[in-house]
Amino acid sequence: MSWTYNFKDHTADIAVDIEADSLNELFTAAAFTWRESISDDKIIGLNENKSLTFRDESLEILLVSFLSELNFLFQSEHWMMSSVQQIDIQKEKNVWNLSIMITGGYFDRNQMKLKSEIKAITYHQMEIKEKNGKFSTRIVFDI
Repeated sequence: MSWTYNFKDHTADIAVDIEADSLNELFTAAAFTWRESISDDKIIGLNENKSLTFRDESLEILLVSFLSELNFLFQSEHWMMSSVQQIDIQKEKNVWNLSIMITGGYFDRNQMKLKSEIKAITYHQMEIKEKNGKFSTRIVFDI
């Protein structure tokens, strides 16, 4: 895997610029930046798999839908993603499809050191671009 990300100063939010060699890596990196924005704790021993699928008309909506689901699982079910096992992004006609298997598990929020609580993943400044075989985007997390 080859991706880079840089957190940016952003008023009252968390912004991160991501660059990757493929769409799969861009979405994987986005998931890890979401997790890193919440906690520095290394999540060990969480080995439950979840398969998720999404269909949307744009890559940006697909990415926001995916990250919003991770945030929902964390907020409502106390389930935290620890890794991405498989990911497949395909375009059929005018619809993007994401199939992803993530690993994680349930945890005690009282035992985890939280850095911030993400309220929402926004579309602000988000545009997935391809240039010279690399994919990039900016994600802004509303805290």
